[in-house]
Amino acid sequence: MKKTIYILIFVVIMFGCSNNKVTKTESFRLRYEKGVELIEKEKYFQAVDHFTFVIYNSPGSEIADDAQFYLAECHYHLKEYLIAIDEYDRLLRRWPSSSFSEEAKFKIGKTFEELSPIYERDQSNTNNAITAYQSFIDQYPESKFRKDAEKSIKKMRYKLAMKIYDAGKLYMVLREWKAAIITFQTIIEEYYDTKIIDNTYLEMASCYNKMNDKSNMIKSLNEIDAKKILTAKDKIRYRTLMDKIK
Repeated sequence: MKKTIYILIFVVIMFGCSNNKVTKTESFRLRYEKGVELIEKEKYFQAVDHFTFVIYNSPGSEIADDAQFYLAECHYHLKEYLIAIDEYDRLLRRWPSSSFSEEAKFKIGKTFEELSPIYERDQSNTNNAITAYQSFIDQYPESKFRKDAEKSIKKMRYKLAMKIYDAGKLYMVLREWKAAIITFQTIIEEYYDTKIIDNTYLEMASCYNKMNDKSNMIKSLNEIDAKKILTAKDKIRYRTLMDKIK
């Protein structure tokens, strides 16, 4: 009789545990689906709680990496960019084989790009964006996001070039022609593929003109594609310098 009672108790306990386990699994799934629903409604702040619940209470589940990616996305859309970068990076570290790894890697670059300020300010995050995008391209050379990454790298490089260009222009205001030339030379060596390159050669030619260095002025002018000079005023300066060659 006692043996029968023990068996019944054991069955009840096992059934209860099994039932609780199913309930928890369903709970994680429901919380995840609720989070996705909130994202679709652009209610990112509310969605954060649901994805966080799934990640910390069911880290080994098949939806944990999905929840991690969407958690990062929520912070991105909330413009909490530093937190978003940490969350994307956490996905890459904890679930490197996730189907979201490629996009998360790309989004790290995109998030640093969001943090990149106007070119007059500190450009640390601009450099971080370039590094992140390049790392993404190296790892996923065939990615559908590659063209966007390359376009952003070009945009970030132009911003870095403009910061140097402004420094060179400042030296010109101070009539420090040699210092200006050295500064502009950095653009030619490191940012030759940016759209500011023709204007850079124009400024160098102007500096050489001020220094009465006709030979180097001519060399600089010969590098210029006049159609790509940015402003009408600069085109007039270009034609004025070219007239001195004749």
